[in-house]
Amino acid sequence: MKFFKYLLILGLVAFCVGCQKKDGSLVLARFDGDTITENQLLRKLATLPQDIRLTALKRKKEFLEDMASEHFLLKEAKRKGLEKDPDVVALIDAARRKIIVAKLIETEIDKKITLEADAASKYYEARKQDFMTQPVLRASHILVKTEEEATQIKNQLNQGADFEELARAKSMDATAQRGGDLGFFQKGQFVPEFEDKVLQMKKGEVSEPVKTRFGYHIIKLTDQMPSSLKEFKTVKRLIEERLVSEKRTEAFKKLVEKLRGSEKINVDEKALETFTKKLDEAKK
Repeated sequence: MKFFKYLLILGLVAFCVGCQKKDGSLVLARFDGDTITENQLLRKLATLPQDIRLTALKRKKEFLEDMASEHFLLKEAKRKGLEKDPDVVALIDAARRKIIVAKLIETEIDKKITLEADAASKYYEARKQDFMTQPVLRASHILVKTEEEATQIKNQLNQGADFEELARAKSMDATAQRGGDLGFFQKGQFVPEFEDKVLQMKKGEVSEPVKTRFGYHIIKLTDQMPSSLKEFKTVKRLIEERLVSEKRTEAFKKLVEKLRGSEKINVDEKALETFTKKLDEAKK
């Protein structure tokens, strides 16, 4: 019994010693002579979209098991010689080139981009029109098939008839049960003919018949909230991202021009045209 305890203690000590590699990374899983360390897990998580990453963190054990499954799949693929398949070799080469180029861009561009402390606020002050909200409108309508019907309804309204009651009685779409209420909306949500008219109206105003592909509308503008300037604090991060993107694009262009030097890129227009024709024929 003492001998068993000794072996158990010895095994635990050996396990703990093996829990870390030379880089100090904790080993989280062992299988088939291989391991998954905490650093490997973190690197894998970093490649995932945020929503999937959060799910993986909640189900870490299952995620580790999936990573281990990759080991066995890769092992089988190698056994079948698939790593030498021409398509695989080409894809690996393309991925390798992209990774190396991405590292160059990170080193030569991304890590060198800086913004002045007041860059965002200056951008905001100079382009306030870019940060105006769209006006929010609310309208009701009565939709009928013919212009004659619409004109009759408009005349009834002019004589004091209730808009909501007429909408419930006459309108041929689902809004009839709500007295024609379309709710709040912004430009771009309805057909242009309808919106163009609404944007010209004042609150409480009732339109003449408006023709769209759906029929004829009598529109009443029931509420409106004019456009307003977004506060700087709500758009600061967006502005900074925009400025960084602009700097990145300019820096990338300069880097390519510098590396290219006087070397010209000669595109064979005829060959390109032939290639385009082949693509078009393949789509047929």
